[in-house]
This record gives sequence, C-alpha cells and structure tokens, in this order.
Amino acid sequence: MCVVGALQDPRKDVINFRNLFPTKIALRLDESDQVDMVLGDGARDRGALADEISPLPEVGAGVGYVRLEAVPDPVRVRAAYVTDDDIQAMLAVVTIGGDAA
Repeated sequence: MCVVGALQDPRKDVINFRNLFPTKIALRLDESDQVDMVLGDGARDRGALADEISPLPEVGAGVGYVRLEAVPDPVRVRAAYVTDDDIQAMLAVVTIGGDAA
C-alpha cells in the first residue's frame, strides 16, 4: 500500500500527521522557512535550497529535494523536462505512416 500526502502551502496544518511520512519531497517553494516545514528542521542548512529553484520551466521544471527518513541529508533530484516540441517529435516517430494530428 502506498499513501501520498500532498499540500500546496506548508504553513497550513491540513495534514496533521505529515511528520509520519518517511519520505518527504519539496519542489519549488516561495520562502526559505518553508523548506524546513516540508523536509524537517535543518534541511535547508544541509543543502535543500528549494526556495531557490527557478520558476522558469527550462531551468527549474522537475527539480526538487528528497529526504528519506533514515538519511538526514536531502538529495537534489530532477525529473526529465519534456517540451511540447519533444512530445510532437516522439509522436511523429511512433506514428510513422500515420496522421500525427
């Protein structure tokens, strides 16, 4: 079983038991204080600069920080960023001989 708890504003106490989740993920945040709210005390001091992730999709899309329960140091991660042009190119490859529209 997998349980996912997600929130948009870490200052709001909408998930009362969020400290019980063993894996925490922070994407781009607005304020430096929010990093410790999401990842735990001291996470920003240990390198989780989620408040400095660029809002530009080409630079900051898919960037986040992950902290595992047994590991105090957060890890910077990045998921692949796929543009609309990339998707159109992939569509053209898989629909060879077909109509892409």
